[in-house]
Amino acid sequence: MSRVEEELKYRLMYQIYTHPKYREYGKKFFQGADKRYTEYAKQLEGKLGIPYQKLTGLIYILIRASVHYALFEDEFYLKSQIAVLKESIELLMEKHRAGAQK
Repeated sequence: MSRVEEELKYRLMYQIYTHPKYREYGKKFFQGADKRYTEYAKQLEGKLGIPYQKLTGLIYILIRASVHYALFEDEFYLKSQIAVLKESIELLMEKHRAGAQK
């Protein structure tokens, strides 16, 4: 799937899940996503040494930035969020490595 097709898919998905007629379905979809993101964060916890609760928050930021980019093609927003995420992960890894060594 091309980038354009992917963006169109996200735009359509956003329009459907935010439409009043489908709002409850959208809520259920995102509740499932919450569980998937948390499970993914738990898998990363052991690899990165960062508590999954913090990783889950970082995943939400990544998803939000990705969807925002897909909807609005705002490259500045995406790049600035990615930069903050990278630095946050580096800092959290350092912090939790130092805490584990004590």
